[in-house]
Amino acid sequence: MQHSAIPGYEPEEIPQGATFSKFTPPANTGLGLLEAVPDDNILAMADENDANGDGISGRPNWIHIPAYCQLRTGTIERNGKYIGRFGKKAAVYDLQQQTANAYNQDMGINSSYEVYNTYDGLQVDPEVSNQTVLDVVFYLQTLKAPVQRNKSDREVMAGNQLFLKISCNNCHTPQLKTGAFSIPALSNKTFFPYTDLLLHDMGPALNDGYTEGTALPAEWRTAPLWGLGLSKNSQGGQLFLLHDGRARSIEEAILQHEGEAAQSKNKFLQLNVADKAMIIKFLESL
Repeated sequence: MQHSAIPGYEPEEIPQGATFSKFTPPANTGLGLLEAVPDDNILAMADENDANGDGISGRPNWIHIPAYCQLRTGTIERNGKYIGRFGKKAAVYDLQQQTANAYNQDMGINSSYEVYNTYDGLQVDPEVSNQTVLDVVFYLQTLKAPVQRNKSDREVMAGNQLFLKISCNNCHTPQLKTGAFSIPALSNKTFFPYTDLLLHDMGPALNDGYTEGTALPAEWRTAPLWGLGLSKNSQGGQLFLLHDGRARSIEEAILQHEGEAAQSKNKFLQLNVADKAMIIKFLESL
């Protein structure tokens, strides 16, 4: 039953020329480990003003969070904002917010966490129970992380070294570690997602005018690379990479890196054919 509207909300047609963004669905494995990375570890990887002069200035997305979010141990707050880590722009605090938003905004199903209908702004009765939402959260938290394959292959190992040599690891950080977490099995674990969970300026070609939180239009969260080699299996036998799926191969995705990633892309372009192939083989092993 609809009974009240969001204060100040006035439904209207989307104006002509409004910006929009296309997003590919997120990979859902290993998310609990990413959620369990302490905030201070994320901040330790940030270099917003490029103090070390390497051209990389990753920064967290500081966001307001809904009241239903339960703050993790070690959460850092600045001026009423918190570090986001999920979503293309890292504008989501935790998997509870991600799940409640997905029910509400992607499927049009309201819960007591997200009570306003996205379409018309009216408050509606919950259509899914809190327990169901929390069950989905637990499911997402405990899905097994992707496991690298063929990592002892000589070309895969050589590709890994080349990946490091051209500094791809400056954003796609190979190793992270969780802290104390509500699920003991996820606490104090070392894992290899190849992300720093930070925002980076990816250049004008990937600027589609879309913002979330403090993220600027050309800034995107470093996408985790684990599971990259399995992506075709979940994308109908083809690859759809970058935030909107525009890149149809790993090499095409690399070549569309600009902004802070331009140096690594240019180093990749300078490699010979065999070395490029070994980097691709390494990435396909993840």
